[in-house]
Amino acid sequence: MDAHTCRYPSLAVPSPEGTEQVEAKTGSDGFASPRDSNARPLVLVVDDDENFTRACVRLLEGWGYGVETASDGRTAIDLAKNHHFDVVLTDINIPQYSGLDLLRAVRERDRDVPVVLMTGGPGLDSARVAVEFGALSYLIKPLSTGELRDVLSRAVQMHRVAQRERRILHTTEEHEREREIMRLKFEKALAGMWTAFQPIISWSTKTVVAYEALMRTTYQELNSPLEIIKTAEILNEIPTLGRKTRGQVADIIAVYPNVPGVFVNLHVMDLADDDLYSEKAPLSEFASLVHLEITERMAIEHIPDIRERVARLRRLGYRIAVDDLGEGYSGLNSFASLEPDVVKLDMTLIRDIDKTPTKR
Repeated sequence: MDAHTCRYPSLAVPSPEGTEQVEAKTGSDGFASPRDSNARPLVLVVDDDENFTRACVRLLEGWGYGVETASDGRTAIDLAKNHHFDVVLTDINIPQYSGLDLLRAVRERDRDVPVVLMTGGPGLDSARVAVEFGALSYLIKPLSTGELRDVLSRAVQMHRVAQRERRILHTTEEHEREREIMRLKFEKALAGMWTAFQPIISWSTKTVVAYEALMRTTYQELNSPLEIIKTAEILNEIPTLGRKTRGQVADIIAVYPNVPGVFVNLHVMDLADDDLYSEKAPLSEFASLVHLEITERMAIEHIPDIRERVARLRRLGYRIAVDDLGEGYSGLNSFASLEPDVVKLDMTLIRDIDKTPTKR
C-alpha cells in the first residue's frame, strides 16, 4: 500500500460504526443548519471511482473525520441539504452534474463551506470556474496524503472561523458586545504592532535578493497575523491596518536605504484606499524598492477600476506581486487584472513536483 497517495486498488468497506452519521435540521436556505462546533469535522467525498472513495473514507476516518460519500452530483447535492459539512471534496468528472456544477450549487446556498476539487486532467477552463466560484483548492490526482491532510485541516479551520463570524454577525445585543471586545483587542494589537523582515534568498547565487515584511504584535490575545486581518475585515479597519503596516515599513527602509528590495503584503481592500496612491504617503518615497504583494482574501473584482489603480501604483514606481497563486481566489483573474511582475506559487501547486509529471 502506497503511504503517500490516496489511490488504492482494493480496500475493505469501513463498518457503519466507523462513520459518524450526523443529521442536521434544515435551514431556511434549503441546506442544513450548522452543527455543534465541538463535533468532529464532517467531510463529503464525491467520486464515481468506488476504490478511490473507499480509500479516502478509510484515510479520513483514520484522521478523525466523519465521512459521507456520493458517486454523483445529484446525490451529493441532496446530502448537502440534509447534512452540514465542514468540507466538500469532489472530483470534477462525476455523473449527474459535474464537480463544477456541484460547486456552483453549493456556493449558491452556502458561502462558507470550503469545496476542494480533484482532477486527473487539469484544464484552464475548469481552473477558471474553480476560481470564479471560490473553490478552496484544486488538487491533481493521484493525491499526496500529506497535501490532502494539510488542505482538509486548513479548510476545517477556515470553515469554523467563518461559522463563528457569521453567528456573531447575525446576533443583536450579543453581536454588539462581541464587536466592542473585538475592537478593543484590535486596537491593542495595533498599538503593539511591529514588523519582521524575512530574507528572500536566491538559491543560484546564495544571496539575499529582497526581504518580505511580516506583521507581528506584542499583544498576546490577538497575535496571529491571520486573525488580526480577519478582525480588521469584520471591523472595516483594513485601511487602518494597511496604513500602519506600510508606515512601519517606510520607517525601517529610511534607516536601511541600501536594502535590496522589500515585499509588502496588501489586502485586496487596500487597493480601495486613496492613501496607497498618494505621493505623500510614507512608503511612496521608497516605491522603487517595493513589491506590493497582493493576497486575495476576497475576489479582486470587488475593486472598481482595478487596472487603472494598478497603473497608478506602477507610475509611483511600485512593482506588483501576487501571493499564493493557486489557493483561494488567487488565480487566472489575478493575472488578467494585475499583470504581476512576480508570482509566488502556493505550496499545493509545487509540493511533490519532482514526483508528479502532471504538475511539471
